[in-house]
Amino acid sequence: MGEAKRRKAIDPRYGKSWRGLVVSPPIESSGNRLLMKSGALDPQELRSNLLFWDRLDFPEQNIIHIGLDNDAQFLEEAGVLQRSKLLFSGSGDMAEIYRNLHVEAFRRLDQEKPGRWSLATGERSISFGDHALQQGRGALVRLYGAIPVPDKDVPLADILEFRLRRSDELLALRTHLESVYQRVISAGDGELAWNTEVEALQRAIQDHIKTSKETGFRLRLADLSASLNLLPIGAGAIAAYSTGLPMVPSLVAGAALGISLDVGVALKRHRASSTPFQYVTSYHEEVF
Repeated sequence: MGEAKRRKAIDPRYGKSWRGLVVSPPIESSGNRLLMKSGALDPQELRSNLLFWDRLDFPEQNIIHIGLDNDAQFLEEAGVLQRSKLLFSGSGDMAEIYRNLHVEAFRRLDQEKPGRWSLATGERSISFGDHALQQGRGALVRLYGAIPVPDKDVPLADILEFRLRRSDELLALRTHLESVYQRVISAGDGELAWNTEVEALQRAIQDHIKTSKETGFRLRLADLSASLNLLPIGAGAIAAYSTGLPMVPSLVAGAALGISLDVGVALKRHRASSTPFQYVTSYHEEVF
């Protein structure tokens, strides 16, 4: 890929509706302790994120120094990965300070570009405690075994090339996924409206599956959970709304359920938005 085309493929200034994700290495926090599973971004998580988000932010702070491995350096040089800088002076619980700084990086980015950024959390990134979250005030949308993502060994340059060649399909998938989120936010429009959005999402996933198989990449299935902040009355509406919704069958053999909706957590001191504030991705073992 030529340099100009490569930068066009990965620079969100070329997109009308770019999205960004705040990422971290696999870090567990328990009480006042931090356990770093790896000093680098998880290679599987990184490739999955690169497929669906235009820009990644790997916050840099003065509590724990975490450098960049070869993958991260490549993406930084390409203009995909950036590093928000946060400084903390004082003392206290290191685990809580680190978590708070990570959330603060997201809040700053979201304030600068509302609705563009989300947080990656889970076993392959940082795990947050309950201090930043409020139970029962949000919505949780889960996709099970529906989305093929590149395996951890796929070269990053190949994924960027795929993004350039298949940008229409990828944008359609993200657009229809966000339409489902918007339907959740407006809970109460009824089963027909929900089904209409989900059917459009299914078609977009089918197109993505087809184009992904054409790449020759090693692929694995991913489950995606998205957490949305709701208006104060929204969680109650979701509880009633979700009980009447049909469960949507998976498009991929071997998965029992494609999409579900439930009451979830909300991010404290954060506005209601149809853009999820948090994503958790998990991966199936089978490679195809």
